[in-house]
Amino acid sequence: MSQDSTADEPAARDAHAPRAPASDPGGPGHQIPAGRHTTGLGGIWEFTTDPDADVWDRLPVPGSWDVHDRYADHQGDAWYRRTFDTPRFGAAQVARLHFEAVCHTATVWLGGTRLGTHIGGYTPFEYDVTELLTTDGTPNTLTVRANNDEAVGAGWLWGGISRPVTLTVDPAVRIERQRVTAHPRPADGTAEVTTEVTVSNALDHVRTVRLGATLTCAEGRALHCGALRPEPPAGRDVTLPARTTKTVRLTTVLPAGSYELWSLDHPTLYRSTVTLSEGDELSYALSDRFGIRRIDILPDGLMLNGERVRTVGFNRVPGDRVHGATEPPSVIRAEIGHMKRAGAEMTRIHHVPQSPDLLDHLDEVGMLNIAEISVWGPEVRLDPERWIPELREMVHRDANHPSICAWSVANEIRGTEEAGRNFVRALIDHTRAELDDSRPLTYVSNTFSEIGGPQDEALQYTDFIAVNMYRDYAERLQQLRMHYPDKPVFVSEFSSDGYTFTPDRESLEYSSRHDDKIPAELSRLPWVIGASRWTFDDYRSRFQGTSVNQLRGWGVQTEWGGLKRSYDQMRVAFAPVGGLFLTSADGGTRITVVPRSAGELPGRVLRGHRLHWRAVDACGATVAEHRLPLPDIAPGSAPFSRDVAWRTDGWQGKEAITERVGLVDPQGYEVASAEHCLAAPATPRVAQTVAADGALRVVFDHVTGADFYRAEAAQEGTGTAPLSRTVHKDGHADITGLLNGTPYRVRVVAVCAAGETASEWRTGLTLRADAGPLPPDAQALKPVPGGAVLHWRGAGADRAYVIEVADARGGEPIRSWTTPLRGFSRIEDLGSGRQVRVRIRALRADGVASAWSEWMEATTT
Repeated sequence: MSQDSTADEPAARDAHAPRAPASDPGGPGHQIPAGRHTTGLGGIWEFTTDPDADVWDRLPVPGSWDVHDRYADHQGDAWYRRTFDTPRFGAAQVARLHFEAVCHTATVWLGGTRLGTHIGGYTPFEYDVTELLTTDGTPNTLTVRANNDEAVGAGWLWGGISRPVTLTVDPAVRIERQRVTAHPRPADGTAEVTTEVTVSNALDHVRTVRLGATLTCAEGRALHCGALRPEPPAGRDVTLPARTTKTVRLTTVLPAGSYELWSLDHPTLYRSTVTLSEGDELSYALSDRFGIRRIDILPDGLMLNGERVRTVGFNRVPGDRVHGATEPPSVIRAEIGHMKRAGAEMTRIHHVPQSPDLLDHLDEVGMLNIAEISVWGPEVRLDPERWIPELREMVHRDANHPSICAWSVANEIRGTEEAGRNFVRALIDHTRAELDDSRPLTYVSNTFSEIGGPQDEALQYTDFIAVNMYRDYAERLQQLRMHYPDKPVFVSEFSSDGYTFTPDRESLEYSSRHDDKIPAELSRLPWVIGASRWTFDDYRSRFQGTSVNQLRGWGVQTEWGGLKRSYDQMRVAFAPVGGLFLTSADGGTRITVVPRSAGELPGRVLRGHRLHWRAVDACGATVAEHRLPLPDIAPGSAPFSRDVAWRTDGWQGKEAITERVGLVDPQGYEVASAEHCLAAPATPRVAQTVAADGALRVVFDHVTGADFYRAEAAQEGTGTAPLSRTVHKDGHADITGLLNGTPYRVRVVAVCAAGETASEWRTGLTLRADAGPLPPDAQALKPVPGGAVLHWRGAGADRAYVIEVADARGGEPIRSWTTPLRGFSRIEDLGSGRQVRVRIRALRADGVASAWSEWMEATTT
């Protein structure tokens, strides 16, 4: 039977295979719903940096040791240890220890047996331990030596067991993986879906099993012609000799109109569930999500499902000082959400394999990503045999993600040298021949400006060009185009902000030099398919030039999650429309949408977007609201308007002070916005003050309707003009140049285009020279289990810090200590559900102590 003949068959599941349990609709993209028993080995493990120590510490797994103060700067070997009981399993079952990731090199022992060493901190590995588990009722002892000496990029060398560890028990004959490819056929509207299923037999004798496979939608309903069939001459029954592995291709053709494409606006996902059975008994089932979409690379562009798209995005360095390299789903979803609201649609998100949770979320929200292994830098050893295992582990795990639009085999290596050229060619050839031939392949270059001809750079072997660049964009790219006129370009890193990382770059008030102008510059080069800003987040580092706080302030988001003024800049520059405007109209408001110009970067057809208009009062409550659906918005189309009638007699919004409109995409992300001030902002309040030597810190809460704030300090009892400081994003303002011994009063003024409002004056603030200089910028206090993590922004003159913790209800002191750590401290052993407050002061190298910072409060989890 031909493949195409299945298009006329009725919808049905595979009648020859037992029905597998439904996958968890809220669970991960890769699931094993039947046949596997899993024991989670997470929790508290013993830990030490000295294996000969009599007493070991206790740390959580998954986790990174560097988030704990006592190991914050430890680099090198560390040991984890725990015990577990042997589960029940039979003679025809196999037990394996599975590690999702250990940073960066892991050596594993079970009891006294060394299982092996795995290199690479971002991909999974496992060991067969069937014959090593205890059988006498005594517990098994699992020991892991982790080493974080190997740097990948300028990020932090997070050390530890960063992702889950499990003990799995599978049938000896199991499905190891499936690789789903789904190709829409534009000519007739059908789609061919194929899965390559790898089945293994760990037994010493031959086994014959039956394969079945069914395609379902997100709700679990079988698709029309959704039962996949083996390609001739193979049949449903698979015979596996002893100790062998076999790959079987199953396929079907979905009729036109029976499926939806995965796209940036509508990222429709399906499931391929493969079953393995003997007779009528189901023994194994594996289920993976996938999307049906088509990527075409043309000499002058990128086509997604037959439409040209020009995209923008952000790079993201994983890991922070609260979670280390563990990256909880809540953190991933929050950061990807901020990226989506800032227009991100395609990125080379980082030069290491990403976590499955992150890739699952990119699938769900419709963001393209170039996935890359951790080959970085001019000093890296360019031995293909060293890196092919990581490449294979990444592709085997991640190939079913529709968000992955290409594979990249290296970043910023010696691409103009013979070793670099040979390396890129070898890994690209290996990927295409052995791993995945369905996606474009590339590598990321920063040596492209040094070449005299196309034969000089490893880019000659790629399907499209990816480059990192931080200056002279148009000039250098036009020169590159002369060498490779048949390859489009993706600017995988860009920024104008330079390599001097002062603490002010870590502030919410930081604005980029002119990163928001770079997309417009690249728009003039039509063969530039997209650009990804370096980076989205500030990140911890030991790399040369890093700030005194161990941070590289490239980001539009601070390390603790605050969005800087540079985020607002990039949100405008990356918006999918050229403008969104509010003007008064008869009886209401006129909303005008200005599409992007034809050929502009970013630029694509927007489908399913809507306008969400609100009027809010001084408390931030919505007093009037309208949602307006929009037609498809194509680049180059004319501006259009929508009217909202709400200013009629007796309208309920007469207390509104601000109206706001957002352009909302089909997933609910507001990707562009505009505001119109109707009245002065709500009245602000001074929450705390800090008196220092010749300076004051004024702490306040943000209010509805304010565009920015002005903190003022005036001498009491005189007519002297106040000194002031303007802030936009921060919750405090530092006013300097004041006189010691003179009483001051302070207030905060909230300002917008319609006017301003002022808090009451806070009086009686007298400054003293012995109060010390202004304290560190206490930026955030993040709750963690049994404690909290304090983030602060220090200065170069600081040599240490004093931290004080008190009960937030009664004010009783809990503890205080001095730490040499930079930028953070993890406050532990406070118990859960405890409300605490924390403050900090700096001890400077000259022996002077700063004033105490304001108090920050949090409730431990």
